Amino acid sequence: MSLDAATLALVAGELKNTLLDAKIDKIFEPTRDEVLITLRTRTETHRLLLSARSGSARVCLTQESFENPLTPPGFCMLLRKHLAGGRIITLRQEPLERVVTLEIEAMNELGEMGRFSLVLEAMNRHSNLILCGGDGRIIDCMRRVDFEMSQQRQVLPGLYYHLPPRQEKRSPLDVEEQEFRTLLESASPERQTDKWLLDTFTAIAPLWAREMAFRAGGSTDCLLSAAVGRLWLEFDAWRRLVRQGEFLPVVLARDGKPFDFTFAPVLQYENACEIRTEESFSQLLDHFYAQREQADRVRQ
Repeated sequence: MSLDAATLALVAGELKNTLLDAKIDKIFEPTRDEVLITLRTRTETHRLLLSARSGSARVCLTQESFENPLTPPGFCMLLRKHLAGGRIITLRQEPLERVVTLEIEAMNELGEMGRFSLVLEAMNRHSNLILCGGDGRIIDCMRRVDFEMSQQRQVLPGLYYHLPPRQEKRSPLDVEEQEFRTLLESASPERQTDKWLLDTFTAIAPLWAREMAFRAGGSTDCLLSAAVGRLWLEFDAWRRLVRQGEFLPVVLARDGKPFDFTFAPVLQYENACEIRTEESFSQLLDHFYAQREQADRVRQ
C-alpha cells in the first residue's frame, strides 16, 4: 500500500500540531533513501522519518531504531550544514498532492537567519527529498533528475523548484453531481468501475476506488452498468468524508499480518480481514511499514 494524498494530509495535520517551532537537534541518513531528524520541543523529543523509498515513501514520527553509517552520506552532511539548530516554522501539504514541505528557519552561511524548505515528494518510484533555499532554488536533493532522465521536469542544484506536473485528471473535490453524471454517461457501461474512477479522478486510492465500486455495485470489480445507480452517492460520501477531516487510523490485517491501511472502516473484505485502529496516523505508518519491512527481510 502506497501513501495516498488523503492519508498524507492527515499525517501532515498531525505533524503540524506536534512539531511547530520544534528545534532540529540531529540529522541522520540511515539508508540511501531515508532521513531521520531528531527534534526537540519545549517538553518532548521526537524522531521524524522522511522516507523517499519506492513503495514505502512517507513522513511520520517513528519509534523504530536505525543503524546509522559510520561516515554520513553527502546529502546528510548538506542537511546538517544548512538545517542543524534550525526551527520548523510551518509544515504543509500541497492540496491533493503527495508532497509535504517543512519550512525551516536556520542560520545561513553569513551568520544570518535564513529560510529553507525541505520537500518530500512521496510518489512511489519518483519519490524524492529536496532541500531548497529561501529564494526557491534547489540546493540539492536525494535523487538528481537531469534532462536525459526527464525532459518534462529536472530536479538539479541551482534550478528553481517546481511542483511535479499534475496528472490530466479531475479533482474529485471540485466535481459536482451534474458533471460527474455527464462523465459517467460518456464512459462505456462495460468499463470496470474502480478503474474508471482511478483513470478519471486524482487523489483516490485504489482501496477506496474498489470500496466505492463495492458499495455501489455489490463487488469490487463490478462494471459501471451495475454501479451507475448509486455511484454518485458513494462518490459524494467519500468527498464529504475527506472534507470533514474526521478520520480513524485503520489497519487491515490477515492472520495478524497488516496488508493495507486507510482512514475509515471499509466493507469490501467483509469477514475476510481484521480491522485494527491506531492512536494516530503517524503511529499507523510507523508500525505498518516496520512490520512489512521486517517481513520482507525474513523472506529474503
